[in-house]
Amino acid sequence: MTTTRPAMPVGPAAARVDLRRMLRLARLDLTLMWRNRTAMFGVLGIPAFFSAMLVVGSGNGNTTAGIDAVLYTGTGDLAFFLIFAVFIHLTTGFTARREELTLKRLRSGPLSDLEVLGGSVLGAVLMYFAQSAVLVVIIMAVLDGGPPADPVLLLAGMLGGAAVCALLATALSGVTSTAEMAQFTVLPMLLLSMGLSGFMFPLDGMPTAVQAVGQVAPLTPVVEILRTAYLGRDYTVGGDHGTLGLVEGWTVCVPSLLTLAAWGVVGAWLARRYFRWEPRRG
Repeated sequence: MTTTRPAMPVGPAAARVDLRRMLRLARLDLTLMWRNRTAMFGVLGIPAFFSAMLVVGSGNGNTTAGIDAVLYTGTGDLAFFLIFAVFIHLTTGFTARREELTLKRLRSGPLSDLEVLGGSVLGAVLMYFAQSAVLVVIIMAVLDGGPPADPVLLLAGMLGGAAVCALLATALSGVTSTAEMAQFTVLPMLLLSMGLSGFMFPLDGMPTAVQAVGQVAPLTPVVEILRTAYLGRDYTVGGDHGTLGLVEGWTVCVPSLLTLAAWGVVGAWLARRYFRWEPRRG
């Protein structure tokens, strides 16, 4: 007969958080990623390729949804990079560390459950913000997109998207048997985000049924919020792409913010239900 601890943090002890310890764990997480060439390529190499394509494709004269097509994609990349820096990175990392008993060893020490998980999440989010900073420089300097029209709304969307991706990654790692298998279990989310989030191709021109699926995809509200916040124009699904003030920007993004919050609730439930600290058996 064996006794297992709750799947996810429960109680005051589990909720104790020391930011300094989380930062040390974040640094360790990033160091381990840097030493793993496969992980580094997935997290840094692919986003770097997408960023390079923005530079190469700038000035081609094509338009999408009333603006330069490359600028449209660049603002969408601000959301899309969450898939690599946060979702895929954490799914693979949590799975590998669980199977290697690293999570179990960390959990048996002075660290709380939230510190063990939060250190990796913090490292992934910091990496995402670093990539986003590079994207903003490209948008401003190469694509003539200017600075973000509403930095506060942009930050809210980035943090909300990072939280949802981290929660979904935590849940998915629990049903992924090995780090190698994670390359396949993350594919549905990756393909859904590429095709139906609107980061590169507008959902408005797609069939109604496809739009309906795309609008409830996890990354879609993030794309809508970040593009609208950056450009100061209504780029929510069905929006008229008209110029918005600061208050108007938040108003048109209310449905997207609510959808993102709903995914946060769903992600938290899934993480508590499926995340595992112990290696999978059988």
